[in-house]
Amino acid sequence: MTLILGVLLTGAGALAGCSGAGQSVWDMARGHVRATATALDGRLLSQDREERGALLFAFGDYGGLNTDAMQTVAVPWKLTSAALVMAQAPEDVSQASLRRILASYGFLYPMEIANWPDGAGPPPRPEAVLGVTLGVGRRSLPPIELQIGNIGCAACHAAPTYDADGRPASDRVWLGAPNPSLNLEAYTQGLYAALQLGVAQPERLMATVDQLYPDMTERERATLQSFVMPRVRERMKAIAAAGQGVLPFSNGLPGATNGVAALKLQHGLLANDPHAMTRETGFTSIPHLADRAWRSALLWDGAYAPPGQERFRPMEASDLTEAHRDQLAAITAYFTVPSMGVSGAQSRRHVPDVKTAWAFLQTVRPQPFPGRIDQARAAAGREIFQRTCASCHGTYAETAEGPRLVRFPNWAGDVGTDRTRAEALTEDLAARVNASPLRASISAAYTGVYAAPPLTGLWQSAPYLHNGSVPSLAALLGLEERPVRFRVGGHAMDMQRVGVAYPEGYRPYAQPAWVDTRQSGLNGRGHEAPFAGLSREDRLALLEFLKRL
Repeated sequence: MTLILGVLLTGAGALAGCSGAGQSVWDMARGHVRATATALDGRLLSQDREERGALLFAFGDYGGLNTDAMQTVAVPWKLTSAALVMAQAPEDVSQASLRRILASYGFLYPMEIANWPDGAGPPPRPEAVLGVTLGVGRRSLPPIELQIGNIGCAACHAAPTYDADGRPASDRVWLGAPNPSLNLEAYTQGLYAALQLGVAQPERLMATVDQLYPDMTERERATLQSFVMPRVRERMKAIAAAGQGVLPFSNGLPGATNGVAALKLQHGLLANDPHAMTRETGFTSIPHLADRAWRSALLWDGAYAPPGQERFRPMEASDLTEAHRDQLAAITAYFTVPSMGVSGAQSRRHVPDVKTAWAFLQTVRPQPFPGRIDQARAAAGREIFQRTCASCHGTYAETAEGPRLVRFPNWAGDVGTDRTRAEALTEDLAARVNASPLRASISAAYTGVYAAPPLTGLWQSAPYLHNGSVPSLAALLGLEERPVRFRVGGHAMDMQRVGVAYPEGYRPYAQPAWVDTRQSGLNGRGHEAPFAGLSREDRLALLEFLKRL
């Protein structure tokens, strides 16, 4: 959940009203215009915690639909979406056109959620796309009405399903799997360019809003014209005058985020820093969420852990208690600070919702590998995995449902991979987290190492390593060279090599981008030592076993 769209509406909190004696506009505005996710209207009546968790994970707002969040991340949805259509598809102003534009950035609009809980009833249909949460905030004095949009969990953590040939079905998704095509950097830049065009042609922009949303109320139209548009115009001028772009860092490539830099931004650590864009380029690959409850500390570097506990400690099945899961949920609530622009105090109020979402997450399994598996090789690969991989990535036992984790070491260390991300969460930032309103639930530390993750759902997680710098398991295992450059985004899967593929004649469902491993933070070397003593046949066997996880 560590994303950020961009600082597009600083000062938008002022739309909530006037100031009083001794109080700033910001103080008067705080929390006065807020909304809740309309997709959940009437849907949280079930007493089943897993169903409620799935609804909250896929469609919850976690307090991110308000004027506070509009200071950094949330946006006035009707205005910004209309700006995108006006800039990119002026000949077809329609909701279908908007979805095509959003799909080009890797957002998904599913007709089916393949792993929705049994018996839960059909999930809501996304109002815009999955992972964009919408709600309408209102107040009577002054008369304000505004549909607010923000990013939710499923933007990053829902992926297309694949068939036996590796062809993706972007309209049939799997919750908990990493979205390999979500390109927040391109979306941020596209939105900025669209708003620049929109403020230069305000009458045309409002006409596009009217055409795209014919049922919009007069109150919301007045809100957009009188309050929102002037502040967007002011913000566009300020960004242009600063000359640093809409954000002081890069969000990365498809399937990646830069949550640490987003957190620094929220804590004021990137203000007036002319070198931030050059330095803050530690791209972080979105992980699979299956079996994450086995972690004793969260993030790629294990920087977040429950207070008073050993940060990297071995876990047995008996350790997967509800208390442990709730500890991880309380930490996860803090992720909403950089990803949704939620304040620390607000994130604490939504810990119960995150705990409920974790009740669903603990049940998430990966999509079963749809391609062919050489079972004889996979059986041999299981023994090789136990000898070469289990000491870092855990022990998997055979069950009727396939391999299942039964022991996880929570190992952390240096395996020779790019260190940019390991150095990103600094001691200064850790101190800010430890002084936050969630300090009773989270202990942050600069570790300088990487925490080996569970490998459950590995085949759904391409490209590989913490920075997404290796396109296939075949390349990671040394069965072929690791390429210096490769494309990612809207891709198919090579079911034999287990990785990113663009077969002849294939049409990507999202806009691909090039990964260049010569760029800062994207070095594709490291993690070669575990495979150095393996024959080619051993590596092929290991590859077949990894398909089963």
